[in-house]
Amino acid sequence: MSEILKIEKLSFKRNVSESILKEIDLILNSSETLGIIGPNGGGKSTLLKLIVGLLKPTSGHINYKGRLMGYLPQTAYTENVFPITINDVLDFSTLKHQGLLKKEEVLELVGLTKPVSTLMTKLSGGERQRVHLARALMSGPDLLILDEPTQGLDSTGQDQLLSLINKIKIEYQTAIIIVDHNINQLIKHCDKILCLNRTQHWHNHKDLLNKSVLESIYHCEFEHILLHEKEDLGEHHACDHDLHNHDHHNHKESK
Repeated sequence: MSEILKIEKLSFKRNVSESILKEIDLILNSSETLGIIGPNGGGKSTLLKLIVGLLKPTSGHINYKGRLMGYLPQTAYTENVFPITINDVLDFSTLKHQGLLKKEEVLELVGLTKPVSTLMTKLSGGERQRVHLARALMSGPDLLILDEPTQGLDSTGQDQLLSLINKIKIEYQTAIIIVDHNINQLIKHCDKILCLNRTQHWHNHKDLLNKSVLESIYHCEFEHILLHEKEDLGEHHACDHDLHNHDHHNHKESK
């Protein structure tokens, strides 16, 4: 595996007095998946936007050694309002870059068999996410960045989507960054975990993640932290209800 992304002392301020991220350091290699966790307002989505170039850092460096990036932002619900087809969504990817992969190829890759003329409103939540994932893959990116890709999916759908993403990583040697609130799923499917709450609390191999690290980030007590057993950490920590309410109703803060 070769180094594809290196971030050094990265900081971002919304204004002079409001620091969103402070001195973030991380290294990501090809064929490696990084999961990012942390409370709402901790800067998770802001970090992704800095990496893809939608925001400019206040200080620090981002060194991306790959060619193109694929970016799947938090779910947009435009397809619920406008009569957009699968083909329309995939065409969005080719407006800026000539697609290196054909539509049929990416749809087969993500396991979607519906005709491209199918309206997005006729698809399930999992199928819609697969379409957006296919769009992000059209350019054949070396780095795939996903912001809450499992939002709105049940536990089975979450596991299926993240298993698919892991398959893409292996088949195409793609580096992947995933922000998600389901800690258990990220531990299962990612190689490394970054714990983020404005500052970088922890960045290491997932097997070393422990209870004290999570409690320092979420500022609450975790009742179970059996990382190597079949415990769903997304359901078993004491502050889970508060975190999920805060995450889905406060859109003012960056995640």
